[in-house]
Amino acid sequence: MNQAQRRPPRFFGARHRGEGHATRHEPCCDALFLAPTRSAPSGFVICDGAGGSNAIARGAYIGAQASWYALRAVRRDMRRHPAEDLRLSSLKHRFRSAFLQARGQTQVVNHTVLACLWDHQQLLVAQVGDSTLLVKRKGSWEAPLPPAKGEFANQTTFLRPDTKVNAIDIWWAPAHQVDAVIGFSDGLEAAFLAPEPGVPDNLRPNGPLADLVIEQHRQRAGWRGYPAWLAASLADEGIRELSDDDRTLVIACRKPWNNSY
Repeated sequence: MNQAQRRPPRFFGARHRGEGHATRHEPCCDALFLAPTRSAPSGFVICDGAGGSNAIARGAYIGAQASWYALRAVRRDMRRHPAEDLRLSSLKHRFRSAFLQARGQTQVVNHTVLACLWDHQQLLVAQVGDSTLLVKRKGSWEAPLPPAKGEFANQTTFLRPDTKVNAIDIWWAPAHQVDAVIGFSDGLEAAFLAPEPGVPDNLRPNGPLADLVIEQHRQRAGWRGYPAWLAASLADEGIRELSDDDRTLVIACRKPWNNSY
C-alpha cells in the first residue's frame, strides 16, 4: 500500500444560518473548522456557540481552531505512550489544558465542541455538549458519543475553563474499521437521531438517512460545485421543518483507490 492509499478520506462540510437567527438578523453561530486539503491527519471541528451575537460567532470560530490543536495534542500523547499507560481521564485533562493554551487570553464564550481526527492509524473524537458524530463500522451506523444534554432538554454542556473533566468525552477506534463519518450540530439532531421505540430518551442513528447522505456524497464529492450544493441542501424545506437552528454537516467516507477527491 503506497502513501496515497494510506491517506485518510477528506472531510467536506457546510453550514447554514438557522431561520431563527436570520429572522433576528443575527449571524450563524455554528463554527466549522476543516483540516486543510491533503493535510495529515484529516479532520474537522464543529463549535456551536450559545447566543446570536457577532462576539459569540467569533468566539466559536476561535474555539474550533483551539479544539483542533487540542485534539492533535491528545493524538501525540497517545502515540508517545503505550495504551496501557494512558488513562482516559489524563487524555481529557490534556484536551482541556491544550484547548485553553491555544486560546491564550482570548475570552472564552459558551460553545460546544465536536472534534474529529482521522489518520491512517485511528479515528479520534472529542465531544463536549450536543453536537454529534455518527460512525459506520461493519455495515452499521453508531453514535459512539451520544449528545450530552443538561438537566433540561434545551440545555447542554460548554467547554470553559471551569468545565469538569468528566464532561469531556473522548473516543477512538482503529482507522481500518471505519467506513464513513457524519458529524453535525444539534440543529440536525432531529434528522439524524431518532428515539428508540419504547425508550424515547435513548437516541439512535437514522441509518437510512445517513446512508442516503453518504451515497450522495460518493456521487458528488469530485464535482466542483459540491460544497455549494451541500450548503444549499441544509436549507431543504424538510430539514427546516425539524429545526430553525443553525445547521452544520460534515461528511467523509472511504472510496475505491482509483477514485480520489
